[in-house]
Amino acid sequence: MSGIAFVLLNRGFRVTGSDLKESKLIRKLKALGAKVYIGHDKKNIDKSTDLVVISSAIPEDNPEIVQARKFGIPIKKRSEILGELMRDKFGVAIAGTHGKTTTTTMISLICDEAKFDPTVLIGGEVKNIGGNFSVGGGDYFIVEACEYDRSFLDLFPKAAVITNIEADHLDYYRDLKEIVAAFSEFVRKIPKEGLLVACFDDPNVKKVARSARAKVISYGFSKGCDWQAEIQEVLPGKTTFIIHNHKDLGRFTLKIPGTHNILDATAAVALTMAIGVSPAIAKKVLAKFAGADRRFQIKGKKDGVVVIDDYAHHPTEIRATLAGARQFYPRERIVCVFEPHQYSRTRLLLSEFAQSFNDADLVIIPDIYRVRDSDEEIKKINAKILVENIKKYNPNVRYIAKYDEIVKFLQQELKPGDVLFTMGAGNIYKVGEKILLE
Repeated sequence: MSGIAFVLLNRGFRVTGSDLKESKLIRKLKALGAKVYIGHDKKNIDKSTDLVVISSAIPEDNPEIVQARKFGIPIKKRSEILGELMRDKFGVAIAGTHGKTTTTTMISLICDEAKFDPTVLIGGEVKNIGGNFSVGGGDYFIVEACEYDRSFLDLFPKAAVITNIEADHLDYYRDLKEIVAAFSEFVRKIPKEGLLVACFDDPNVKKVARSARAKVISYGFSKGCDWQAEIQEVLPGKTTFIIHNHKDLGRFTLKIPGTHNILDATAAVALTMAIGVSPAIAKKVLAKFAGADRRFQIKGKKDGVVVIDDYAHHPTEIRATLAGARQFYPRERIVCVFEPHQYSRTRLLLSEFAQSFNDADLVIIPDIYRVRDSDEEIKKINAKILVENIKKYNPNVRYIAKYDEIVKFLQQELKPGDVLFTMGAGNIYKVGEKILLE
C-alpha cells in the first residue's frame, strides 16, 4: 500500500491514508506530503475524497470503508490501482506461491543497473533499494503479483514470471485445482506479443504455461529447459552456479544459499536478457545482491551465535530455507523458532508442516499468529497439535507459547557456534532482535 502511495504522490495526486502504527515508511510518506492518520477512524474519510484504495486485508466493516460507502466514494482494491498504473507502461509481473519478492527484487536491481530507470513495487523491504518501492522515469513497471483473492488478475502485464504453484491461501481457494485455474487465467492476460518466463521444474507451472498466448521461456534445473541452471559450488556465504541458454553464459554467484534462490536468479537473468540486458550486468548485480528483508536476513552475531530471520511461512519455504542453511552451516547446530502464520493454513497444511523441519537440530513453536481467522477456525487447531505432528519426523521440538518465554529459554540454551533462525510472516523476528540486544 505504501508503494502505491509513493507512486501516486510522484504523479501529483493528493494522498491521505491510515495505518495502525507509526513506521519508517509512514515518515517517508509524510515527508513527501501525504497526510497519514494513526488508527482507523471514520473521521479520516472526508467528502472531498475521490477514491479509496484498500488492501485485501481490510474487512468490510472497517469504519473508513463504511464511511466511504456512506459518502458514495468509489472503493478499489490495491491490485486494481496497480493495474491502472501499469496500463501505460511495460508491465512486468512476478507471480508464484514462493520466491516472488526475491525474484522481483533481482529483476528490479538488474534493470536499474542497466539504466532502465524502472518503477518498482515489492512486497518486502530491500536493502539494495532502501525500501519496498522505487519510482523511476523509464518505461518499465515491475511489480510483485499476489494470487490471494485473485488480485493478480487485475494487472495488465506485458511480461510475467511464474516461479512455482502450490496449495496455499486455502482459506480463499477451494483446492490446488482452483489455484492452477487462477494462474491459467493470469497467463492468458499476457498479450500475444508479450512474454512468459516459467519454471518448468514445477509441473503445475508447466501445465499453466500451455494457456499462454505469449511466447514462453522455460527455466529450471531440468534438462530441456530453455534456461538451465547448474550448481557448481556451495561455500559459507557464497553459491556458484552456471546458466546454459543453448550456450554457456558462464559462472554466476550469490551470497544467499539455497536452490530456490538459484532458480529465482535464473528467472531474473532470463527475463532481463529477453528485454535487452547483458548477462554481464546480471552477473554483477547478483554477485552483490543482499536479499530482501526477512529473506535469509543475517541480523547479527552475539556471543558466537549467528541470528538469521526469514519470512518463510509455507512448508515448502521452510524446507528450502533450512536446506539452504544446512548447506551454509553444515556442522553448526541450527535452532529454528517458527511461528505458524494463520490457523487455517496450519490446519490445512498440517502434514506438510510436520515434515518441514528435518534440517533443524532444535525446533521451537510458539502460539499461532492469527490472520483472517474466524473464532470457529481457531477452535480446530493449535500450536500443540502442530508440535505433536512435527515430533513424528523430528523429536527435538518443543512448544513455548510466548516470545518472552522463548527468549529466556534461548538465553540458557544457545551456545557459541549455534545458528538461530526466527521464521514466519508475523512478528517472530522480535525474538532474534531481543537475543542480539539483551
